[in-house]
Amino acid sequence: MSGKDLTVTFQKGDIHLIDSNQTDLVYPFCDNGQQIDNQHFISTANGSRFELKSNDIIWRIGSQSFVKFETENQIWIHSGSLLICLENEKSITFKSRISEATFSGKGTIIIESLENGGFKFIPLEGEGVLKTEMDEPFSVLGGRLILVLGSPSYLGSSYDIDLMLLLQSSKLINYFPTSLSTFDQIGLALYIQQLKLKGKYNALIGDAHTNDELQIWAFGDEADQ
Repeated sequence: MSGKDLTVTFQKGDIHLIDSNQTDLVYPFCDNGQQIDNQHFISTANGSRFELKSNDIIWRIGSQSFVKFETENQIWIHSGSLLICLENEKSITFKSRISEATFSGKGTIIIESLENGGFKFIPLEGEGVLKTEMDEPFSVLGGRLILVLGSPSYLGSSYDIDLMLLLQSSKLINYFPTSLSTFDQIGLALYIQQLKLKGKYNALIGDAHTNDELQIWAFGDEADQ
């Protein structure tokens, strides 16, 4: 991947580039239009965030994240969170500290790192399959979180999450000056989920310290289960 392929379209806060060949060389982010190549790690401080475009792909990197774009279609995330918006079908590989999975399809997806070295794969909308070294292709569904764990990597448990709560609370969606190009599709996925659910349980999936332990945070009251 060359620098011209990945361009910063929005940035806010304290963001730095770290040369992967000389990790003591740290560079501050410049203004919008800066181009990023695969020779640098990217680090965001608390409260910082930025957006990049690579051809027809939109990437958003959240606060307190440490990532590296290894190629145009492969990203490594050590910590933090990111969002990818794919209007057209692509094959994208997500790698964390120990785990790896490839998504083939299109959609809007959030990736969050886990303390155990794996990551959460959260499709807001879209269609496609997720594949690891140990699993057959798994069909993804908007609003259904999938855990990617271990090395060799495998797909762990999947969970239905409250899309409305996620859309209201996610800074990767709300703390940017422009709306995602797939916002209408996200709204449709939310509408379909609401039709299917008789009630709503306000819960978000938290971190995982081990492959067998997962935090679930509840908010408010359980309604009409």
